Amino acid sequence: MARWLLGALGALMFCTPALADQASAIQALKAQPRVVDARADNSGNMYVLVKAEKVSWSQFASAVCAFVRPHQGRIFRVRVVELTQADYGKSPASWPRLAEASCAK
Repeated sequence: MARWLLGALGALMFCTPALADQASAIQALKAQPRVVDARADNSGNMYVLVKAEKVSWSQFASAVCAFVRPHQGRIFRVRVVELTQADYGKSPASWPRLAEASCAK
């Protein structure tokens, strides 16, 4: 039983800094222009909700990767979603995307 408790505490200590860094990245990103909301899932995907505009969304997604990289929040992929297409009743993975960028560079 003690091994299980030590393992759980070790896992918690390992994951907590990444989640805190992820939260700071989300908070900083929400303050940026064009970003209405942002959220991350447990797989390292960040969903950035934006208003529909004529913008190069693939470049925007790449810029978001560069913006969140210093936070070291284990964000591996940025997915840009138009605000009206986000169905909060469904999984964010099923939302249609304007663009997507890999942050693993």
